[in-house]
Amino acid sequence: MNKVVSIRLSEDMLNTINKLIAFKIVNSRTDAINYIMEHGINNVNNVIKKKEKTQELLEKYLKEGLPELPAGLSEKSILERE
Repeated sequence: MNKVVSIRLSEDMLNTINKLIAFKIVNSRTDAINYIMEHGINNVNNVIKKKEKTQELLEKYLKEGLPELPAGLSEKSILERE
């Protein structure tokens, strides 16, 4: 079921919406906003997935502690940079 949401848009966003309508890519402002959101949802989902993974790791490390690093790792890293 669709829900009605009232939002405020910047002039730039409104201009983009009006261009989508003028070029007959969409038929209405509602269609334009849905079009923009659908085409941007993959980016948003990628950001959310990264944040969720970060949150999971943080919770794991807070619960279990940080993983043990191999002995001599810092010395090896310094030697590799030289």
